[in-house]
Amino acid sequence: MTAALPYPKGDLRRLLSVLGAIDRPQGARLFEIVQATGLDKRTVSLLIEQAGAQAGVQITRSDRSYRVSDWGPILRQTGVQLALTGEIVPRQLGEQTL
Repeated sequence: MTAALPYPKGDLRRLLSVLGAIDRPQGARLFEIVQATGLDKRTVSLLIEQAGAQAGVQITRSDRSYRVSDWGPILRQTGVQLALTGEIVPRQLGEQTL
């Protein structure tokens, strides 16, 4: 198993990293998602449910593989991939954006 991504419990990037692990042409099995994210099976399952309930992401499951069938109105596929690779860095409080 890989080390867990450095995102604390409750951090949106954990959910995004799970979606990033699923986002493969052939889909991903639960153990593959666990290996890619370092999260336990229960947490991965809960985050998959949350993706649908909170972000409108449609995930289908067939032959023990999960696949993203629709990203919904909120998330973008490219941002999800950045979360899986650890490239999303949080802004510091008070940091200005343009």
